[in-house]
Amino acid sequence: MTLLMPDYSLNIRNEEHPKGNLSSTNILIEYGDYECPYSRLGYRYIQKFLKEDTDLKFIFRHFPIKKKHPHAEMCAEAALCAGDQGKFWEMHDLMFADNQNLSREKLEEFVQKLDLERRKFHVDMESHIFLNWVQRDFRSGIKNGVNDTPTFFMNETKYEGKLAYKELLAFVTNHKSS
Repeated sequence: MTLLMPDYSLNIRNEEHPKGNLSSTNILIEYGDYECPYSRLGYRYIQKFLKEDTDLKFIFRHFPIKKKHPHAEMCAEAALCAGDQGKFWEMHDLMFADNQNLSREKLEEFVQKLDLERRKFHVDMESHIFLNWVQRDFRSGIKNGVNDTPTFFMNETKYEGKLAYKELLAFVTNHKSS
């Protein structure tokens, strides 16, 4: 069964960080949590999709499940702080590469590795300048029936299958516009 997604979620905000073919009308949205092992698996699938499919725009939306993953909201904010310095996807990749050990200390290592301007990063993190963005992503997920991570939407349709590469690839392929 697939559910139609309200237009709200398909409206890509200018400040979001799209990846892939930026001019594509085929939009894959993932609601994910940086500490979630299943989101990490979804991350691996998305990496393959983007390498193999030249007609796909990908958007990652933050859906931190704080009860299960105590650092997820902080990590979402950190990704956006890095994005403010032009390194959203680099931080995103580092967090998913080692998502079993995410902590404030690990984020410090990533800040150094990415050569981010440390003072700006810390000021932004301490002031929670991107917390509203994270909460807005979370609310849009709730509004569209997201209750766990990862959850995928392809061109207005929610994926309801199991988290398996072939099934997700078939879903993406079958829901692309011509």
